[in-house]
Amino acid sequence: MLSQQIPILLGSGSPRRKEYLSRFGLKFEVRSADIDESVWPGEDPWDYVRRMVAAKAEPFLSEARSGTLVVVADTLVLLENQILGKPEGPEGVLPMLQRLNGKSHQVITGYGLYLKDRHLIKEVISRVTFKKSSLDLLAAYAKTTEPLDKAGAYSIQGLGTCLVESIEGSYNNVVGLPIEELLADLVDWGVLSPVT
Repeated sequence: MLSQQIPILLGSGSPRRKEYLSRFGLKFEVRSADIDESVWPGEDPWDYVRRMVAAKAEPFLSEARSGTLVVVADTLVLLENQILGKPEGPEGVLPMLQRLNGKSHQVITGYGLYLKDRHLIKEVISRVTFKKSSLDLLAAYAKTTEPLDKAGAYSIQGLGTCLVESIEGSYNNVVGLPIEELLADLVDWGVLSPVT
């Protein structure tokens, strides 16, 4: 259905992002950069996600200038205008889940495309509402390893789904890559072409 026209470098260590690109038959190399993901004091969430996307792309810009499409992304959870990233170790999981419990929050994924002298940074927002769960359920989930590498300390595609009441917007965005938007951009950029 779609034919890939140029090489792709996925600048991410996320297994979920790798799985999404693989699922659609894309051929790509995976590399990630070790960057400081700290939120600056008073930093706006939109500025933060754009800064993270740019920082993740920076080590691979020479590849982009040489004709390889560089794809990077960053996901954050926004609760009451406060950025929740990944928990700082197992001890940070339960307090984060307690903050989300029974409330709605936004999941924002920013992704960037870099190719030759072009670049695009786009943000996609979804709204997730958590059920009001018992402390026992939150604590049991917190004891799993699943929340440790996830923004907001939960995995919507895993056991964390039992904490969720509803989602508005893109489910894929909550997982970590709004693939429907990304694929449309790849077609627009000529990276993917329809095969008839």
